[in-house]
Amino acid sequence: MKNETLEQRSRRILNQLKTKYPNKNAFDLDGKGMHFVSEIEPTSNHPEYDKAIEVIIKSRPHKHLKMIQHYTILSGTLKLYLDDKVIILQPKDEYTINPNTIHWATSEKECWVEIYSKPGWSKEDHISMN
Repeated sequence: MKNETLEQRSRRILNQLKTKYPNKNAFDLDGKGMHFVSEIEPTSNHPEYDKAIEVIIKSRPHKHLKMIQHYTILSGTLKLYLDDKVIILQPKDEYTINPNTIHWATSEKECWVEIYSKPGWSKEDHISMN
C-alpha cells in the first residue's frame, strides 16, 4: 500500500470491491485511479433510487439537478466540498447533499462511502463542473 503505483492501487481497490460485493459492477469512475464505484443496487433495476459503494481519493466537481444523495462514511476520512463550505466526515458520519449543490470530495488515503441516491443516478441529471 505505501509504495503502490497508481495501477497497483487501482487493481487492489477494484479487487476489494469485487470481493466484498460479488456479482456487482465495479469500475474506475474517472479512469484515473482516483474514484471507484461498485453498483450495489443500480438504477437499471429501479430508477427511483440507487445504492453504491464508492472509494474516493479525489472526485470531480459536479452537481445533480434532481437527485438527493445520502452519504454514510464506512472507513477513512472524507473532505467534502459543498458550494462554499468544506466539511470533514469520519467513519459512521452521515451527510445529505441536496440537488443543485456543487460538490466533490478528497481523502488523504482512500475513503469508503455508501451513497444512496434518490432518484437513481442518470447521465442527464449529472452535471460536470469542469
